[in-house]
Amino acid sequence: MNRSLMSCCLLLAVAAGIVLAGCEAPKPNANTPTSGRLIVFVDDLYFPLVKTMSDTFMIRNPNAKVELRSMPARMAVQQLFDQFARDTARTDTSAAYAIVIGRPLLADEQEAIARSHIESKEYLIAYDALAVAVSASSPLTKGTREGLKRALGEKAATAAMLDTTAAPEPIRFILADQNSSAYSFVLKEFLRADAVAAPARYYSTADSVVGAVRAGEGVGVIGWWAAQRDSAHVRTLALGFIDSSGAHHPPAIVHPTSLVTDAYPLKMPLMGYSFSSYKSLAIGYLAWLARSQDAQYFLAHQGLQPANVKIRIVMPEHE
Repeated sequence: MNRSLMSCCLLLAVAAGIVLAGCEAPKPNANTPTSGRLIVFVDDLYFPLVKTMSDTFMIRNPNAKVELRSMPARMAVQQLFDQFARDTARTDTSAAYAIVIGRPLLADEQEAIARSHIESKEYLIAYDALAVAVSASSPLTKGTREGLKRALGEKAATAAMLDTTAAPEPIRFILADQNSSAYSFVLKEFLRADAVAAPARYYSTADSVVGAVRAGEGVGVIGWWAAQRDSAHVRTLALGFIDSSGAHHPPAIVHPTSLVTDAYPLKMPLMGYSFSSYKSLAIGYLAWLARSQDAQYFLAHQGLQPANVKIRIVMPEHE
């Protein structure tokens, strides 16, 4: 990046707060934080969630058109790179691009950004949870983080590794494929390796994973928000864990409160990224997802932990 472009980016960063306050564009089609055209590549795990928030954003900003495209997280990142490479003009009427995915950028993705001298803007939107999902008829009800780690790393994984009260019957895991945010989280959190050792079946979409779990094909490891959308047929296990001091924490279900207090041990961040300038619709949109009460309270209502509004925890009164 040359000196003049770097200076321009710095000036835009300083001016971002003023621009986000909402000056109307001099041209109807101009791309500003509240107007223009935006294409967002969305992790398929969260597509329906982001779709609802995007509809609200466009109601609040009638000059903005937001188009969503569903795909695995890895492909979303690749699309963001590809569009940045293709859009050499980058005029103020060009479409802006962003991604919303269920994980931070991976090390090789960050290295590619650094090598390309791209200025990436990052927004933490909310926290979901990595859930262990079973069919409604499964005898499994609870487990531990440590048991899940052991089972994923064993070629002869059993239900008793997850839930010590269960019979030692063989189990198979159901996961989204290596392009998904959940799979990346599993590798980073548990295995530090390239693959799950336990018997596993992989699907290309979150909905397919949930469908396989519903059909009783195995134990799903997937983002909680996707799993609980079929709560009539799919249950997620309460998970306990052992902390760094050796203290045992009892199993807890996924809930905004258990995420805020870290009673549930596996949190996955919902992230937004863009390579567009600070005065673009991409930044206005991602900032709205991450900071507006509209979006943040909606996320809390959906059972996620919002990143930038405080959740008030009310304890029951004792008579």
